[in-house]
Amino acid sequence: DLMKTVIITTAENMSEEAYRRICGGFKEKLGEDAEFKHITDNGIIGGFIAEVDGEIYDLSISSQLKKMQKEING
Repeated sequence: DLMKTVIITTAENMSEEAYRRICGGFKEKLGEDAEFKHITDNGIIGGFIAEVDGEIYDLSISSQLKKMQKEING
């Protein structure tokens, strides 16, 4: 079983505690053999983006704002 790499991008202001909870959630989902890489990017404003084997989970605030803008502008 290959170890999965999870790349988690957060804004710099995310607490270590919140980051650990995100990692914990992915460990439960993927099993213990997951390796985590942490990237900070203040462009996402808040929330996080996680990439696992090419699958992207975008829960960033910037992404949510873009979705709302599309809905408003039609």
